[in-house]
Amino acid sequence: MKKKAACLALVCAALGLLVASTSSPLYATNFWTDTNIYFTIGRGMTSGLMPYRDLFDHKGPLLFLIYAAGAMISNSSFLGVYLLEVLSLAAALYFGWKIVCLYGEGDLTLVSIPILAAVTLCSRAFTQGGSAEEFVLPALLYGLYAALCRMRGGESRLLDVFFGAAVSWVFLIKYTDCGLFFGLGFFLVLYVLCTDGLKEMFLTVLRMAAGFAVPAALAAAYLALNGALKDCIDVYFIQNLFEYSGEPMTFGGHIYNALAYLRTQSIANPAIAALSIFGCLFVLTEALVRWKNGFAALAVPVSAGLLLLFCYWGEMAHPYYALVFAALCPLGMCPLGMLAERLPVGRILAWAATASLVPACLGLCQAVPMLKVKKADMPQTKFAEIMNQEENPTLLDLTSLDQGFYLAAGILPNCRYFADNNLQTEEKKNAISTYLEDRRVEFVVTRYKEPGDGYVEIAEADGVFDLNDKRTYKLYKKAAQQAEQEQSEQEEQ
Repeated sequence: MKKKAACLALVCAALGLLVASTSSPLYATNFWTDTNIYFTIGRGMTSGLMPYRDLFDHKGPLLFLIYAAGAMISNSSFLGVYLLEVLSLAAALYFGWKIVCLYGEGDLTLVSIPILAAVTLCSRAFTQGGSAEEFVLPALLYGLYAALCRMRGGESRLLDVFFGAAVSWVFLIKYTDCGLFFGLGFFLVLYVLCTDGLKEMFLTVLRMAAGFAVPAALAAAYLALNGALKDCIDVYFIQNLFEYSGEPMTFGGHIYNALAYLRTQSIANPAIAALSIFGCLFVLTEALVRWKNGFAALAVPVSAGLLLLFCYWGEMAHPYYALVFAALCPLGMCPLGMLAERLPVGRILAWAATASLVPACLGLCQAVPMLKVKKADMPQTKFAEIMNQEENPTLLDLTSLDQGFYLAAGILPNCRYFADNNLQTEEKKNAISTYLEDRRVEFVVTRYKEPGDGYVEIAEADGVFDLNDKRTYKLYKKAAQQAEQEQSEQEEQ
């Protein structure tokens, strides 16, 4: 059964993402600015540049390592990222199936795999593929499985170690998504205390800590050896905590904020909301009816609430934040486990649901309209042809998050603030002004802000990016007189 589930999860992930993610070979490129930032940093890492120190963004170091792995597979396209997305989603689907199997085994449980794939990929929260939330899903689902398994009488102590590793995985990508683990961990420790005593509780905490420490220590060692650990701490923790989340709020304000987003995101993602809420009610009802598994019954809604609170702790909240709640969806399909032994048609239903996955994605996924975009018609491609006429061109994307011009031209940034990300600090503004004043880059791409004296406009093109958002781009080049003067100064030196 495990091999069947693993194969089905891989098939569903590959087929679904082929349509849902613009990283797939069916699309000209991934059209999302965030994904392009991650990939530019990943490409830079394969050439010796480091996140935070050389290339700025505020996500966790593990996300950039994932994108560096994608760049090692394919440095000129998102093919490697697509393959990693497939592996990530397949793991998430498999762990979701394992959660369903906690309540009963049989072929009918396999139906949960294509259903979870469809609910995840067809949600508005999925966007275009490659988000940080997408890569934390497997760890969230495994953490939920491990905690529930232990609280339902699972004996393997290794589950505690892997639970800690799952926490570390999410912490190193986006720590605001760790809220789920706080509730699960608390009730798991409390369960062990009540069933096995204080000594075993202490050992459980140690095993969790050991599991957490290994990925965290490896990431810290990598950053330290490459001289970027201090910058990581400054950006990923200090700036994110004190400069990214907006104006300070009271605790009541944070709760109101979270509940407001619960309402709006439930409306935007009704399938995720329905399965998650039903799953919490099912776990609670099952515990009341059978008078057991009370710790699990309490852990699930409390953990879901903490995930909500921490996910929407700050003022800023993008639609893709809600994707992490897909980790709760398998709970809503747990009745399949209870019915599995009674209904012998599970395998037929599973493959029927799998066959329906691609049509569902074609009809519901947000990225589908971008299938019609041809790479040759994109401003990124047109500007790349111009820039690549120069030897070793340099570029600054001035007025937006990374819009794919670096990738199209095969350019690695020579500026730390290579794109205008959401973290608006004085340091960043001053640095970008200095890049332009010092004529540090040969080319500048902009949508509305002119780079100033010393640069002349040489091209303009219209295109779509970020889910069919029509945009006009302008390409500026360092003025010939300025370039000749700098060349003369270099020759004199």
